[in-house]
Amino acid sequence: MRKKTIGEVLRLARVNQGLSLEELQRKTDIQLHMLEALESDDFDKLPSPFYVRSFLRKYAWAVELDESIVLDAYDSGSMITYEEVDVDEIELSGRRRSNRKKRSLLPLFYFVLFSLSILIFVTYYVWNYIQTQPTETTSANYNVVTTTNTTTSETTTSNQTTSPSSSSEASTVTVSGQGDVISVEYKTSKDTAELQLSVTDATSWISVSDTDLAGGTTLEPNNKTAKTTISKGSPVTITLGVVKGVKIKIDNQEIDTAKLTGQTGWIRLTVSSN
Repeated sequence: MRKKTIGEVLRLARVNQGLSLEELQRKTDIQLHMLEALESDDFDKLPSPFYVRSFLRKYAWAVELDESIVLDAYDSGSMITYEEVDVDEIELSGRRRSNRKKRSLLPLFYFVLFSLSILIFVTYYVWNYIQTQPTETTSANYNVVTTTNTTTSETTTSNQTTSPSSSSEASTVTVSGQGDVISVEYKTSKDTAELQLSVTDATSWISVSDTDLAGGTTLEPNNKTAKTTISKGSPVTITLGVVKGVKIKIDNQEIDTAKLTGQTGWIRLTVSSN
């Protein structure tokens, strides 16, 4: 048990807490020269006894001392009986520096953890945003599909004699457009063309305007084929209740219906001279 002045007790408690005067200043909001005056028992440098008591109370709270003992010693002008274990101040200073280093790593750890959390959140948000965006599609250009069919007479060889071939007739099918409606132009040297619609396993209602199929008919496995004749120069409209599974031929040349992307489709067919 030893008796120490108020300032000595305060200073020893601060050192035991591992605090510098600058750190204590930030903790108590007491100016540095006033803290030094308290530790030097030079209370006359403070503005008034009221400030002395207030600063002693803050100092005691900051270093975990019983403020009532400190204030009683100040009021009575006595020393404080202080129980302590002698510790070399160099050791205390080294311990304080070590504690400060340990404490300094903790905010860094929290900062890194917080930064990683933000990075993960932003990455997830951007990835989710990209996944939910509709895929941009470029506008499709109309493709013209031309099918050329040259019908020639078969050459028959009999007894090493070749019969003369008949005159060839060339015809073309041109398909344009895309979506629910496409246009087909059939060029031929003939005045009429035979149009054939057929199915294999599908069922579809079909009609061809300005022909004997204008009233429509249903193609199905029991009624697979429908035929009609198209006159040159008279455009007709082919209506397909179901596009998929229906094949269309004109003079045995198949019309490419791949550009019909809807379930139901319409084909504007024109027969013209080549």
